Amino acid sequence: MQLSIRKLAGALALGAASLGASSAAYADVTYDGVTFTTSWSGNELTVEIDAAGRTGGWADALTIGSLEVKGIGTFDSVALTGPGDASTWTIVANELNANGCVGGAQGGRNACAFGSHIGLTDDMIFKFTFGGENLDLTNPHLKVAFYGEGDRKVGSLLSVDVPTSPVPEPGEYAMLLAGLGVLGMVARRKRK
Repeated sequence: MQLSIRKLAGALALGAASLGASSAAYADVTYDGVTFTTSWSGNELTVEIDAAGRTGGWADALTIGSLEVKGIGTFDSVALTGPGDASTWTIVANELNANGCVGGAQGGRNACAFGSHIGLTDDMIFKFTFGGENLDLTNPHLKVAFYGEGDRKVGSLLSVDVPTSPVPEPGEYAMLLAGLGVLGMVARRKRK
């Protein structure tokens, strides 16, 4: 009986470790006091921008005016939701550069969104939902342009890879909890 308990405990520990790895490793990159965090679930890529403590070149930034993701495989369609008017932003296949979403187009590989500027706040969440079979959301390249008074571009254009981890499905948590419950029952039985 003890050998099977050890095997069960080992299997649960491995499951918990792999679950922890996929849930705890939200990737984030901080530049000029702004933290960019990405995660994905299914065909949805979430980009969180924490701009409350901006410094350096972005200290005077007041709004975000464009946001691009690329390096995600290929897709057939894309939709965006987010703060303010983000869901009304136009999405094109062009590259984001200092002049906006006007660089060379890469259809089905780039999603450059722009529109009415959105005021910078803490924990801004943008969700890109992609359609297609050949997505790879594990290592998106993110580009962001910030603006100050009016339409004056502020600071450097962010252009960086922000690796992601999948968001665990509710079923993974349920399996972990069920396994821990079995371990607890076995331990209680052993004490008697």
